[in-house]
Amino acid sequence: MKKTLLFNLLVTFAISAMPLIAEEAASNGKTDNSKPPWLEGVELEPVPKYITPVIPLKLYLQNGEKIPKVLTEDEPIYVQADSDIFFDNPPTKDRKMLIPNPEWEGKPSVNWRIINWETNKTTKCLSTPGQAPNLMEVVPVTPTRKGALYCDVGRKMSYDTESGDRKKTFANSSGAKDVRVKDITPPTCGLEISVVNGSSGSIYPVENPPNHFPLPKTADLIIKGSLFNKESDPDYEEVVSGLILGTDMIAPDEQATITVGRGDVIKIVVTGNDNYKLDTNKIKYGICAGAGGEPTPVCQENQPEYDLASIKIPEKPYFYLDATDTTGNREVLFVPIKVKY
Repeated sequence: MKKTLLFNLLVTFAISAMPLIAEEAASNGKTDNSKPPWLEGVELEPVPKYITPVIPLKLYLQNGEKIPKVLTEDEPIYVQADSDIFFDNPPTKDRKMLIPNPEWEGKPSVNWRIINWETNKTTKCLSTPGQAPNLMEVVPVTPTRKGALYCDVGRKMSYDTESGDRKKTFANSSGAKDVRVKDITPPTCGLEISVVNGSSGSIYPVENPPNHFPLPKTADLIIKGSLFNKESDPDYEEVVSGLILGTDMIAPDEQATITVGRGDVIKIVVTGNDNYKLDTNKIKYGICAGAGGEPTPVCQENQPEYDLASIKIPEKPYFYLDATDTTGNREVLFVPIKVKY
Protein backbone atom coordinates (compact mmCIF):
# COMPACT_ATOMS: atom_id res chain seq x y z
CA MET A 1 0.00 0.00 0.00
CA LYS A 2 2.82 2.46 0.99
CA LYS A 3 4.76 1.67 -2.23
CA THR A 4 1.64 2.32 -4.35
CA LEU A 5 0.97 5.65 -2.61
CA LEU A 6 4.59 6.75 -3.07
CA PHE A 7 4.48 5.83 -6.77
CA ASN A 8 1.27 7.84 -7.29
CA LEU A 9 2.82 10.88 -5.58
CA LEU A 10 5.90 10.72 -7.79
CA VAL A 11 3.78 10.46 -10.94
CA THR A 12 1.62 13.42 -9.85
CA PHE A 13 4.73 15.54 -9.16
CA ALA A 14 6.26 14.67 -12.53
CA ILE A 15 3.07 15.57 -14.43
CA SER A 16 2.66 18.90 -12.60
CA ALA A 17 6.29 19.82 -13.30
CA MET A 18 6.07 19.16 -17.06
CA PRO A 19 4.71 22.63 -18.04
CA LEU A 20 7.53 24.31 -16.11
CA ILE A 21 10.11 22.09 -17.79
CA ALA A 22 8.61 22.79 -21.20
CA GLU A 23 8.61 26.56 -20.54
CA GLU A 24 12.28 26.47 -19.55
CA ALA A 25 13.14 24.37 -22.57
CA ALA A 26 11.40 26.91 -24.82
CA SER A 27 13.76 29.58 -23.51
CA ASN A 28 16.80 27.50 -24.54
CA GLY A 29 17.33 26.28 -21.00
CA LYS A 30 17.88 29.81 -19.61
CA THR A 31 15.94 30.97 -16.58
CA ASP A 32 15.03 34.65 -16.24
CA ASN A 33 16.27 35.50 -12.74
CA SER A 34 15.54 39.22 -13.11
CA LYS A 35 11.88 38.68 -12.21
CA PRO A 36 11.66 36.22 -9.32
CA PRO A 37 8.04 35.21 -8.60
CA TRP A 38 8.24 36.28 -4.94
CA LEU A 39 8.76 39.92 -6.06
CA GLU A 40 5.81 39.93 -8.46
CA GLY A 41 3.92 43.20 -8.00
CA VAL A 42 6.68 44.73 -5.85
CA GLU A 43 8.33 47.90 -7.11
CA LEU A 44 11.80 48.63 -5.71
CA GLU A 45 12.94 52.24 -5.86
CA PRO A 46 16.48 52.84 -7.17
CA VAL A 47 17.13 55.31 -4.33
CA PRO A 48 15.88 54.82 -0.73
CA LYS A 49 13.10 57.18 0.39
CA TYR A 50 14.62 58.06 3.73
CA ILE A 51 17.93 59.73 4.45
CA THR A 52 20.18 57.72 6.78
CA PRO A 53 23.80 58.65 6.04
CA VAL A 54 26.48 56.01 6.53
CA ILE A 55 29.90 57.56 7.09
CA PRO A 56 33.18 55.61 6.77
CA LEU A 57 35.22 54.96 9.93
CA LYS A 58 38.79 53.77 10.38
CA LEU A 59 40.55 52.59 13.53
CA TYR A 60 44.13 53.42 14.54
CA LEU A 61 46.27 53.58 17.64
CA GLN A 62 46.21 57.04 19.22
CA ASN A 63 49.69 57.73 17.87
CA GLY A 64 48.40 57.13 14.33
CA GLU A 65 50.00 53.72 13.87
CA LYS A 66 48.14 50.61 12.78
CA ILE A 67 46.43 48.50 15.43
CA PRO A 68 48.54 45.34 15.88
CA LYS A 69 47.00 42.05 14.79
CA VAL A 70 47.92 40.41 18.10
CA LEU A 71 46.93 42.05 21.39
CA THR A 72 47.95 40.87 24.85
CA GLU A 73 45.36 39.84 27.40
CA ASP A 74 44.81 42.51 30.08
CA GLU A 75 47.29 44.96 28.48
CA PRO A 76 45.62 48.34 27.74
CA ILE A 77 45.91 49.83 24.28
CA TYR A 78 44.87 53.35 23.31
CA VAL A 79 42.91 53.63 20.07
CA GLN A 80 41.14 56.28 18.05
CA ALA A 81 38.24 56.27 15.59
CA ASP A 82 38.72 58.46 12.52
CA SER A 83 35.39 59.51 10.98
CA ASP A 84 33.67 62.68 9.71
CA ILE A 85 30.80 61.93 12.08
CA PHE A 86 32.85 63.59 14.84
CA PHE A 87 33.31 66.82 12.85
CA ASP A 88 31.26 70.03 13.15
CA ASN A 89 29.74 69.83 9.67
CA PRO A 90 27.14 67.10 9.04
CA PRO A 91 27.08 65.18 5.74
CA THR A 92 25.45 66.87 2.72
CA LYS A 93 24.91 63.66 0.73
CA ASP A 94 23.43 60.25 1.40
CA ARG A 95 24.29 57.91 -1.45
CA LYS A 96 22.77 59.64 -4.54
CA MET A 97 20.60 62.04 -2.55
CA LEU A 98 21.47 65.58 -1.54
CA ILE A 99 20.67 66.49 2.09
CA PRO A 100 19.10 69.97 2.25
CA ASN A 101 20.32 72.16 5.13
CA PRO A 102 21.67 69.40 7.38
CA GLU A 103 22.32 70.12 11.06
CA TRP A 104 23.55 68.02 13.94
CA GLU A 105 20.99 67.58 16.72
CA GLY A 106 23.34 66.15 19.35
CA LYS A 107 26.72 64.72 20.18
CA PRO A 108 28.01 61.41 18.82
CA SER A 109 27.01 58.28 20.73
CA VAL A 110 30.02 55.93 20.63
CA ASN A 111 30.24 52.23 21.48
CA TRP A 112 33.48 50.28 21.63
CA ARG A 113 33.46 46.49 21.79
CA ILE A 114 35.76 43.50 21.57
CA ILE A 115 34.16 40.61 19.71
CA ASN A 116 35.19 37.01 20.38
CA TRP A 117 34.16 35.03 17.29
CA GLU A 118 35.13 31.74 18.96
CA THR A 119 32.42 32.16 21.59
CA ASN A 120 30.16 34.66 19.77
CA LYS A 121 30.38 36.93 22.80
CA THR A 122 30.95 40.68 22.91
CA THR A 123 32.69 42.67 25.66
CA LYS A 124 31.84 46.36 25.92
CA CYS A 125 34.69 48.78 26.62
CA LEU A 126 34.01 51.51 29.15
CA SER A 127 35.00 55.06 28.26
CA THR A 128 37.21 57.23 30.45
CA PRO A 129 35.45 60.37 31.84
CA GLY A 130 36.68 63.56 30.20
CA GLN A 131 38.16 61.74 27.22
CA ALA A 132 37.33 62.73 23.64
CA PRO A 133 34.53 60.51 22.27
CA ASN A 134 36.65 59.16 19.43
CA LEU A 135 39.40 57.96 21.82
CA MET A 136 39.31 54.81 23.93
CA GLU A 137 41.47 52.82 26.30
CA VAL A 138 40.75 49.20 25.40
CA VAL A 139 41.60 46.34 27.76
CA PRO A 140 41.16 42.93 26.07
CA VAL A 141 40.34 40.61 28.99
CA THR A 142 39.29 37.48 27.09
CA PRO A 143 41.90 35.53 25.08
CA THR A 144 40.86 34.48 21.59
CA ARG A 145 42.51 33.38 18.37
CA LYS A 146 39.72 34.93 16.33
CA GLY A 147 38.35 38.29 17.40
CA ALA A 148 37.79 41.89 16.41
CA LEU A 149 37.96 45.39 17.84
CA TYR A 150 34.74 47.14 16.82
CA CYS A 151 33.50 50.73 17.05
CA ASP A 152 30.07 52.06 16.05
CA VAL A 153 28.84 55.65 16.23
CA GLY A 154 25.39 57.16 15.88
CA ARG A 155 24.59 60.88 15.73
CA LYS A 156 21.20 62.55 15.48
CA MET A 157 20.72 65.09 12.69
CA SER A 158 17.94 66.98 10.87
CA TYR A 159 17.32 68.27 7.35
CA ASP A 160 14.70 70.05 5.21
CA THR A 161 12.09 67.98 3.37
CA GLU A 162 10.44 68.88 0.04
CA SER A 163 7.35 70.01 1.96
CA GLY A 164 9.43 72.48 3.95
CA ASP A 165 9.34 70.56 7.22
CA ARG A 166 12.38 69.55 9.28
CA LYS A 167 12.90 65.80 9.51
CA LYS A 168 15.15 64.06 12.01
CA THR A 169 17.27 61.01 11.31
CA PHE A 170 20.52 59.39 12.39
CA ALA A 171 23.91 59.27 10.73
CA ASN A 172 25.84 56.09 11.42
CA SER A 173 29.48 55.14 11.23
CA SER A 174 31.27 51.91 12.11
CA GLY A 175 34.54 50.08 11.62
CA ALA A 176 36.42 47.04 12.88
CA LYS A 177 39.87 45.48 12.99
CA ASP A 178 40.52 41.74 13.19
CA VAL A 179 42.69 40.90 16.21
CA ARG A 180 43.93 37.98 18.25
CA VAL A 181 44.21 38.26 22.03
CA LYS A 182 47.15 36.31 23.44
CA ASP A 183 46.55 34.41 26.69
CA ILE A 184 49.05 35.24 29.46
CA THR A 185 47.21 33.83 32.51
CA PRO A 186 48.32 30.48 33.97
CA PRO A 187 45.64 27.87 34.68
CA THR A 188 43.78 28.02 37.99
CA CYS A 189 43.43 24.30 38.62
CA GLY A 190 43.17 22.69 42.03
CA LEU A 191 42.91 19.34 43.81
CA GLU A 192 40.12 17.49 45.56
CA ILE A 193 41.82 15.14 48.02
CA SER A 194 40.07 12.51 50.11
CA VAL A 195 41.08 9.67 52.41
CA VAL A 196 39.17 6.47 51.67
CA ASN A 197 36.67 6.09 54.53
CA GLY A 198 37.96 9.35 56.02
CA SER A 199 38.16 13.12 55.67
CA SER A 200 38.24 15.15 52.46
CA GLY A 201 39.10 18.64 51.29
CA SER A 202 39.85 20.84 48.30
CA ILE A 203 42.44 23.47 47.45
CA TYR A 204 42.54 25.76 44.42
CA PRO A 205 43.75 29.24 43.35
CA VAL A 206 41.60 32.18 42.23
CA GLU A 207 43.21 35.06 40.33
CA ASN A 208 43.09 38.19 42.50
CA PRO A 209 42.97 40.94 41.48
CA PRO A 210 41.42 39.79 38.20
CA ASN A 211 42.85 40.99 34.88
CA HIS A 212 46.03 42.31 36.51
CA PHE A 213 48.75 43.65 34.23
CA PRO A 214 51.73 43.48 33.98
CA LEU A 215 52.88 40.03 35.04
CA PRO A 216 53.22 38.36 37.45
CA LYS A 217 49.62 37.70 38.37
CA THR A 218 48.66 36.94 41.94
CA ALA A 219 46.06 34.61 43.40
CA ASP A 220 44.15 33.72 46.54
CA LEU A 221 44.45 30.09 47.59
CA ILE A 222 41.09 28.71 48.70
CA ILE A 223 41.35 25.86 51.23
CA LYS A 224 38.23 23.92 52.23
CA GLY A 225 37.22 20.78 54.10
CA SER A 226 37.88 18.67 57.17
CA LEU A 227 41.13 17.25 55.75
CA PHE A 228 42.82 20.62 56.35
CA ASN A 229 41.42 21.14 59.84
CA LYS A 230 42.62 19.60 63.13
CA GLU A 231 39.05 19.50 64.45
CA SER A 232 37.88 17.73 61.24
CA ASP A 233 35.31 20.45 60.62
CA PRO A 234 33.68 19.76 57.20
CA ASP A 235 32.77 23.47 56.90
CA TYR A 236 36.34 24.64 57.45
CA GLU A 237 37.51 27.28 54.96
CA GLU A 238 40.66 29.35 54.78
CA VAL A 239 41.88 31.91 52.24
CA VAL A 240 45.59 32.56 51.74
CA SER A 241 46.26 35.73 49.75
CA GLY A 242 49.21 37.00 47.78
CA LEU A 243 50.56 33.86 46.07
CA ILE A 244 52.21 34.34 42.69
CA LEU A 245 50.09 32.54 40.12
CA GLY A 246 52.51 30.37 38.18
CA THR A 247 55.06 27.59 38.52
CA ASP A 248 56.02 27.98 42.19
CA MET A 249 52.78 28.00 44.16
CA ILE A 250 53.61 26.48 47.57
CA ALA A 251 50.68 26.23 49.96
CA PRO A 252 51.76 27.39 53.45
CA ASP A 253 52.28 24.74 56.14
CA GLU A 254 50.22 26.60 58.74
CA GLN A 255 46.96 26.63 56.76
CA ALA A 256 47.28 23.88 54.18
CA THR A 257 49.06 20.85 55.67
CA ILE A 258 47.19 17.59 55.11
CA THR A 259 47.60 15.04 57.92
CA VAL A 260 47.22 11.38 56.89
CA GLY A 261 48.12 7.95 58.26
CA ARG A 262 50.89 5.75 56.87
CA GLY A 263 48.35 3.12 55.89
CA ASP A 264 45.77 5.48 54.33
CA VAL A 265 44.60 5.27 50.73
CA ILE A 266 44.30 8.70 49.10
CA LYS A 267 42.07 9.67 46.18
CA ILE A 268 42.93 12.72 44.05
CA VAL A 269 40.75 14.56 41.51
CA VAL A 270 41.91 17.58 39.49
CA THR A 271 39.45 20.50 39.46
CA GLY A 272 39.31 23.95 37.91
CA ASN A 273 40.12 25.15 34.46
CA ASP A 274 41.86 27.81 32.40
CA ASN A 275 40.61 31.22 31.28
CA TYR A 276 41.13 30.06 27.67
CA LYS A 277 41.91 26.42 26.91
CA LEU A 278 43.52 23.85 29.20
CA ASP A 279 45.89 21.31 27.65
CA THR A 280 44.48 18.20 29.30
CA ASN A 281 47.28 16.03 27.88
CA LYS A 282 49.84 17.87 30.01
CA ILE A 283 48.11 17.62 33.40
CA LYS A 284 50.23 15.81 36.00
CA TYR A 285 49.63 15.16 39.69
CA GLY A 286 50.83 12.87 42.44
CA ILE A 287 53.24 12.86 45.41
CA CYS A 288 56.68 14.45 45.24
CA ALA A 289 59.72 15.16 47.40
CA GLY A 290 60.01 18.78 48.47
CA ALA A 291 58.42 21.88 46.99
CA GLY A 292 59.54 24.48 44.46
CA GLY A 293 61.05 24.14 41.01
CA GLU A 294 60.30 21.02 39.00
CA PRO A 295 58.33 18.38 40.96
CA THR A 296 60.27 15.22 41.87
CA PRO A 297 57.69 12.40 41.86
CA VAL A 298 58.18 9.52 44.33
CA CYS A 299 55.53 7.31 42.72
CA GLN A 300 53.61 6.92 39.49
CA GLU A 301 51.75 10.09 38.55
CA ASN A 302 48.08 10.57 37.60
CA GLN A 303 46.73 7.68 39.64
CA PRO A 304 43.12 7.72 40.90
CA GLU A 305 44.31 6.27 44.24
CA TYR A 306 47.56 6.31 46.21
CA ASP A 307 48.21 3.59 48.80
CA LEU A 308 50.67 5.30 51.14
CA ALA A 309 51.76 1.97 52.64
CA SER A 310 53.30 1.00 49.29
CA ILE A 311 55.09 4.33 48.68
CA LYS A 312 58.49 5.31 50.01
CA ILE A 313 57.60 8.55 51.75
CA PRO A 314 60.31 11.26 51.48
CA GLU A 315 61.38 13.49 54.33
CA LYS A 316 59.21 16.37 53.10
CA PRO A 317 56.31 14.95 51.05
CA TYR A 318 53.93 17.11 49.02
CA PHE A 319 50.97 16.56 46.76
CA TYR A 320 51.62 18.37 43.51
CA LEU A 321 49.63 19.52 40.49
CA ASP A 322 51.24 20.54 37.20
CA ALA A 323 48.87 22.09 34.63
CA THR A 324 49.53 23.87 31.32
CA ASP A 325 47.20 25.66 28.89
CA THR A 326 47.36 25.50 25.10
CA THR A 327 49.34 28.78 24.99
CA GLY A 328 52.05 27.35 27.25
CA ASN A 329 51.18 29.16 30.50
CA ARG A 330 51.90 26.83 33.41
CA GLU A 331 50.75 26.35 36.99
CA VAL A 332 52.52 24.14 39.55
CA LEU A 333 50.88 23.80 42.97
CA PHE A 334 52.47 22.10 46.01
CA VAL A 335 50.40 21.00 49.04
CA PRO A 336 52.30 19.85 52.19
CA ILE A 337 51.65 16.39 53.68
CA LYS A 338 52.20 15.22 57.26
CA VAL A 339 52.30 11.41 57.59
CA LYS A 340 51.53 9.86 60.96
CA TYR A 341 53.34 6.56 61.66
